[in-house]
Amino acid sequence: MLTIVEKQSQDRLLRAAAQHLCATISDLLTKREQVNLAVPGGRSMAKIFEAMQTEQLDWQRVQFFIIDERLVAIDHPDSNYLLLHKYCIAPLVRSKRIQPGNAHPFIFEPALADRGIKNYEQVLAQHGFRYDIILLSAGEDGHVGALYPNHHSLANQHHGCIVMYDSPKPPPERMTSSRSLMQTAEIAFLLFIGETKRKAYEQFMDAACPVGDCPAKLVLTLPEVAVFTDLSTPTTLENHDRKTHFS
Repeated sequence: MLTIVEKQSQDRLLRAAAQHLCATISDLLTKREQVNLAVPGGRSMAKIFEAMQTEQLDWQRVQFFIIDERLVAIDHPDSNYLLLHKYCIAPLVRSKRIQPGNAHPFIFEPALADRGIKNYEQVLAQHGFRYDIILLSAGEDGHVGALYPNHHSLANQHHGCIVMYDSPKPPPERMTSSRSLMQTAEIAFLLFIGETKRKAYEQFMDAACPVGDCPAKLVLTLPEVAVFTDLSTPTTLENHDRKTHFS
């Protein structure tokens, strides 16, 4: 099922995304012991993280992973994990609603040939080597995580995490969850925010556009996808049930 939520106000849209995400986590927790949530970085994410930590749910049973990361230390200003920690994890820890160990940063190890990939995969393996929910924000070119259009990152067959040194988006050195790892999730939340994302959104909604040209379309293999956007919705994807909410 593809659900599309449209709101002209970005603030209201991001709050709605956070509330819907937390409601989905709560629902999954009625069916399993824990939920693995994988998140990216980005300006929009800060507002979502901030709104999430105000929601009342059993955070002790939620494990946080990083979808993609720059090859920097976790306290570096460019770290995606730092954003998650500042706006979500730290407030939850201070209020004793989550243990610090529930958040799993990618630890960049410059002395290792794989830069720490195997270590991170071992952490993920302790939690089933899968994601339950992925939160993604599409780039102007339709990339998600650090999987880029017509780039080896998207074509990489490794099931786990991959490192690249030629990211089309600066900085060139990045880690990302692979396509197949993202597709272990049952549910995806996908953002298209801002006029600069219109072309990517149109490609996403174009049934004739291949995933190679718009990596965000990889989520369409998942059972449930919720798209949040401040853009008007173009022609419906063929062969996908869809419900749309306007506000």
